[in-house]
Amino acid sequence: MGELDTKPFLRAVKRKYTSEEAGYKATEMCSLWEGYMRDPNWHPFKIILASGVHKEVINEEDEKLNGLKGEFGDEVYEAVTTALTEINEYNPSGRCVFPELWNFKEERKATSTEGLSYVLKQWKRHK
Repeated sequence: MGELDTKPFLRAVKRKYTSEEAGYKATEMCSLWEGYMRDPNWHPFKIILASGVHKEVINEEDEKLNGLKGEFGDEVYEAVTTALTEINEYNPSGRCVFPELWNFKEERKATSTEGLSYVLKQWKRHK
């Protein structure tokens, strides 16, 4: 959880750079934003009251995020804010990526049973 999806960065830089430069630039941008995301001094969240419960959400007025959105578009902005939200949910004090079983087909957390079933299928296939 909290891993930055590189595909939106690649699509965005392909619109600005030649295909030869795009891969390099996308990697550079991802590294830059991964660094920002790990910075404990940057906190692009605000606390709101929703249904009587305090909740931490992305601050839409954050300068860095608005600059990213303006330069690279909504898709890259969504990739960064999704990763930030996941990091904040799973490990707010450490700001690091947290491993999580994931069901990519259904785009949700996988259950332990699903993970074990997948591992057993792979194991039987390679027997």
